[in-house]
This record gives sequence, structure tokens and C-alpha cells, in this order.
Amino acid sequence: MTSPLTDQQKADITTHLNAAAAVAETRWSPEPNGPGICSLLAMVAPADGHRPDQIDLWDAVVTHLNEEMTVTWERRPGRSRIDVAAMLRAAAEGTRP
Repeated sequence: MTSPLTDQQKADITTHLNAAAAVAETRWSPEPNGPGICSLLAMVAPADGHRPDQIDLWDAVVTHLNEEMTVTWERRPGRSRIDVAAMLRAAAEGTRP
């Protein structure tokens, strides 16, 4: 079991999700070869082995989506880059300390 996130880690998640939203505006694709939301999170997640990590970012997004899987959400017909970016920003707002 992982320890609860500190306020600084929550602030870092907010920063990284906003960065993912910015990338989504130009790079997200609903196509199976992506990049999808998980790929966007991997692009912005710190790779130094410290929290928050990609799993923390994904957990914040799935929590925001009320436990709906990201692939199901993003592959709904009509989803756009703007929709994905807006959802990531909303998830970021939900992680503010």
C-alpha cells in the first residue's frame, strides 16, 4: 500500500495534469495507435522514481471520471482534443491541495 500524497505531491499532480492537457490540445488522438490519455500521462510524468508518478496521474484522472476507464471515455464518438484537454484540466483542479 502506498502512503497518502503530501500537499506538494498533489500540487505536482495538478501541474503535470495541466501539462498533459496542453499536450492533448495538439497530440491526442482517438485512434488505437494514439497517443491516448495514458500516453499523454507517460509523456509528462516524472521519470525519477519519486511520487507523483504516472500511476498517481492516472489515478487522479480515473477518480475524476468516477472510476471510468480512460480508454472507454476517450473513444466515445465525437471526442475531440478540446474535450480531452478540458477533462485533464478538470482532473487537475480536483487534485489541488
